[in-house]
Amino acid sequence: MAIAGSVISRATMIVGNDPALVYNALSEFIQTIEAEAGPNLERMTFQAGACSIQELVGSMSQTFMFSPIALIVLRDPSQLVADEVEVLSAAVESYSGENFLVLANFSGTVDAKLKSLFSARHALIDCSLKNKTEKQTFLGEAVHGSGLQFTPDAYRLLGQTLGEDVAQVMPILDLLRASLGEDTQVDVAVLEQHLSAPGDIAPWDFTDAIESGKVGEALEMLWRLMRAGKRHPLVIVAILQRRLTELALVSGAKDRNEALSLLQGLDKKFKKPPFVIDKMILTARALGYSRISQAMVWLSQADRQIKGEGGFTPELAVELLVARLAKSFSRPTAGQ
Repeated sequence: MAIAGSVISRATMIVGNDPALVYNALSEFIQTIEAEAGPNLERMTFQAGACSIQELVGSMSQTFMFSPIALIVLRDPSQLVADEVEVLSAAVESYSGENFLVLANFSGTVDAKLKSLFSARHALIDCSLKNKTEKQTFLGEAVHGSGLQFTPDAYRLLGQTLGEDVAQVMPILDLLRASLGEDTQVDVAVLEQHLSAPGDIAPWDFTDAIESGKVGEALEMLWRLMRAGKRHPLVIVAILQRRLTELALVSGAKDRNEALSLLQGLDKKFKKPPFVIDKMILTARALGYSRISQAMVWLSQADRQIKGEGGFTPELAVELLVARLAKSFSRPTAGQ
């Protein structure tokens, strides 16, 4: 989704009904701020429910030695309790500081008054796709913005395959653009090759190795996916993004039925055996929402590095990401 380029509000809330769309909108918004603020931008990330609201509010007016400005991101404001909402609302209502404050909500429902405050006084970006027509519009805009030239049959195939799964649209377009270049024609044969790149291992075996904290095994599987499976690093990022989004969704689920409902909200076609959902819930609880949230931050960094930021090769960027994730997930949560 396009971010208005003229004046960027110092306080912005991003909401949506698909975590992947919120993730994409946040990434685009951050890139816009980085372009305006320059290379010395200070960055601070807070996770609602696992941070001090006083520290967050204090950072809004904080000054930094080596940077004239900061980007402050609060993830999942829906996790704030009533007292925290009240404190944050008071700070945001009259906020006119230099630092950028961005609230990005990936799951749950944001307090209505807080949401209305951003809409009335600052900026609210709602990237929800409410129906099939809006999803089709999103697909069309994404294809048009990619610079790729889809044949009619290829466009129909893309819509039939990914039309309802918006989380996968941008990664496959990024992959096609990275491997083919812009202004390249995409026909059915080319699209099928990228949609169904086979590998020697299943993606879930790869994510299992990461979630088990087995760094060496996870890296070995990554290399097999990229070499034998011929999967581009952007496809690896898409696999991990999808998995982390699922774990974030079920991390607060009370039981299997609630988890299934949340997952089907992400993907109407989601259908897995009960034991798979049970394992997903246990994994999410073991990792904890804070570590899953931090993993999403690393994922965003790797995505930018794969696309050229920081001088990394795509392969090195995704290797560092996988090693980082597996090492982080190998540590027990507090209290275990």
